[in-house]
Amino acid sequence: MDPSQAEIEARWRRWLVERNRRGLRIGLIIMITLYPAFGLLDWLLAPPRAVPWLWATRALVTVVTLVLFPVLRTRFFERWGELVSATYVWLAAGAVAAMTSTLGGLSSPYYAGLSLILLSAGLLLVWRLPVVVVTHSAVVATFIVGNAVAGQIGPAATVSSNLAFLCTTALVAAVGQVLFYRTQREQMVQRVRLERITANLERAHADLQQLDQFKSRFFANMTHELRTPLAMVLTPLELLLQGEMGTFSEAQRNAFGSMFKSALKLLKLINDLLDLSRLEESRLRLDIADHDLVAPLRTLTEQTQVLAQRKDISLAFRASADRLVVRGDLERLERVFVNLLSNAIKFTPPGGHVRLSALDGEGAVSVVVEDDGPGFPPEAAEKIFERFYQVDMAGTRRHGGAGIGLALARELVQLHGGTLVATSDGRSGARFVATLPKDAAHLPAATAPERAAGADGGLDWAVQLANRTEFRLLDIDEATERRVVERDADEEARPYTAIVVEDNPQVIQVVHMTLRREFKVFTAPDGLKGLEIALRERPNLVVTDLMMPGIDGLELTRRLQADPRTRHVPVLMLTARGELDDRVQGLETGVSAYLTKPFSPRELVTCARQLVRAEEQTADLVLTHRMESVEIVAAGLAHELNNPLNYVKNALARVRDDAAQAVELVRAARSRALEERELARLDRAAERIADMLCVADAGLRRIGQTVELMGRYGRAGFRREVVPHDAWAAVRTVVDVVLPATGRPVQVDVELSGDGTVECVPEELNQVVTNLVQNAIEAAPETGGRVSVTGRADDGELVLSVKDNGGGIPPAVLGRIFTPFFTTKGPGRGMGLGLTITRRVVQGLGGSLQVSSLPGEGAEFVVRLPRRRG
Repeated sequence: MDPSQAEIEARWRRWLVERNRRGLRIGLIIMITLYPAFGLLDWLLAPPRAVPWLWATRALVTVVTLVLFPVLRTRFFERWGELVSATYVWLAAGAVAAMTSTLGGLSSPYYAGLSLILLSAGLLLVWRLPVVVVTHSAVVATFIVGNAVAGQIGPAATVSSNLAFLCTTALVAAVGQVLFYRTQREQMVQRVRLERITANLERAHADLQQLDQFKSRFFANMTHELRTPLAMVLTPLELLLQGEMGTFSEAQRNAFGSMFKSALKLLKLINDLLDLSRLEESRLRLDIADHDLVAPLRTLTEQTQVLAQRKDISLAFRASADRLVVRGDLERLERVFVNLLSNAIKFTPPGGHVRLSALDGEGAVSVVVEDDGPGFPPEAAEKIFERFYQVDMAGTRRHGGAGIGLALARELVQLHGGTLVATSDGRSGARFVATLPKDAAHLPAATAPERAAGADGGLDWAVQLANRTEFRLLDIDEATERRVVERDADEEARPYTAIVVEDNPQVIQVVHMTLRREFKVFTAPDGLKGLEIALRERPNLVVTDLMMPGIDGLELTRRLQADPRTRHVPVLMLTARGELDDRVQGLETGVSAYLTKPFSPRELVTCARQLVRAEEQTADLVLTHRMESVEIVAAGLAHELNNPLNYVKNALARVRDDAAQAVELVRAARSRALEERELARLDRAAERIADMLCVADAGLRRIGQTVELMGRYGRAGFRREVVPHDAWAAVRTVVDVVLPATGRPVQVDVELSGDGTVECVPEELNQVVTNLVQNAIEAAPETGGRVSVTGRADDGELVLSVKDNGGGIPPAVLGRIFTPFFTTKGPGRGMGLGLTITRRVVQGLGGSLQVSSLPGEGAEFVVRLPRRRG
């Protein structure tokens, strides 16, 4: 049994025992009070001779009632509580039934006592359905059977009335008792479940609080620990950039500069996380003093303007007064203003405007940052201040970031007793307003500076670095960075070309440094630009991020795969999302390889080499196959042209001989009359010349058909003109032309019925019939060869069947006969294009071509064509 179900059952049994014990105790008190008292009613109403019997019965029930009081506290009652209470109810009812036998039987007014007992049991006791049914039925049966045995029936009208009311009372009390039982049990079940849920929630809440405390401690400890190794990274890098450790090339200095800036960004992120953890635990202390905001805001604007100009953004500052003094921590407030400015500049497109204002108010100063970028949805006005939330967090991650800048800014403003709100209509920019009180009434009690000089060498170094402009304005510098990698002077000598599609300039620089020795590298900040460059440059490799503005890496891969110009280009997906589902989705889309950030440069360059080499090997293999196909096509074409050329050559040779004989006889006829023998020779020569000219004409037509066949196969999608055409006439013409041209002794039977008119391209339909009939004649045996061509018109479609009695098509070949250039005749005996063209034409006309064959029983091709085009 389920533990929760077992607990429910145990608690229900305990509750049931206590409920019936309490109900029976109340019932016993009522019985011991009222049952003897009704003896007065016996003295008033009963015959004198019956009073002793009635009082004796009441005395017996009273004694039983007194005995049951101590039983209620025993373990026997806990186990058999229902049996004890039901037996007592039946005993009390039986005593009343016995009294009625001396006072009128079934018509006695004492039957009302039974109704009282039944109602009391229904109200005071909680029984299961079987106990209810048995007990209430037993009470009614005892009344009826006892009086019937004693012969005390009474008037029929009174008896009927008494029994009707008694049975109805029993039924109502039983139904109420059953419903009460079920209701109480359901309440018990719900109560137990609610208690378990409450306990689980309380336990989860306690665990969550403990986990939250652990997380805060972890953040604080880890950020402190990470600062020291970062100091060991930043300090040597700064020495390298200052030239203290020798001279380096410009490319090396650029690499060191990128490393230094990335380390600064990591340090700033660590500081932000540390402040967030302190804010959670109310451990962040402010260095409180009176500060004028106008001067530092104007200085911040001047320092930021140089960076904003790189993105062609206009930055302006205005103040409503020369001095606006607030009480607070100026360093923390400057972080708020820098976060707001970097956020505005990041989302403002080139050529846009950002405005910074300081406004005096009643008891407070408002600092307003406005931009004319795309803004954000109005419903996200509060969400953007949540930690780690970003407006495009589920999309392409166009603007990057960790999602903690605005959250930290609001919490720092609130720590100063102020407010930070944002408004936007989602179309025409965003407006952030930080309101700071002038007095110290709303500041926290703990305002002592938390930094203790000399407490931690790493901390002193971090504090010194945090005061430098390049660190303070790092976010704004990153938001306005527009430079891409510099071109290499010798990049044209690289054997391969690669396109790096990435919206992070630092990652582009790292990939460029990794691939630049072997690849000419082009860069693109988004998927659309990357696709444009790929179609223009036709690269050997595309390296792309997954989440990007415009279109993401998967959509870029789909478009590259869909375009025949770039379908062969391998795609290397380089992203921070390395979960299994992402990898599978990328591979299914067409990604050739998948690497996760941070990546190893050796792994990246090795993977890039393998991809381009694999592409070269594939190209070589395709070229080899194409050359083989060309050889097959050339051999088949030579065969198709050689046979009719032989027809023409032999026919012309015979015509030349016969023509010479005819000329000789004509010359002889000038001087004398020709003999009968000579006239017969002249007639035979004329007949042979006519026959040979027909053979030569058939050969020339077959050459023309072969040339047309190759032309049709090579120019897919040529313009066609659909007109009504008599298919049956075409069939008869083809048979008459093809059979003599093949020179094979094959019997061709033609049976066509109905109207053969069909809307089609006549040349195409003639080619279909020619290919099928010629293949059937060539497949038929030399001796006894037979081809059956049948056609009929059925319900708006034409059905044409061409069947031969040759050796049939092997099962292994049957599935490949429509493949271009596939043939079983060998080089020099066919191109393998006839059936391919035939099926393409039939499908183009909206019809179908089916083939069936059994070894040794020939093959049958069935063409079905709609008579009219839809």
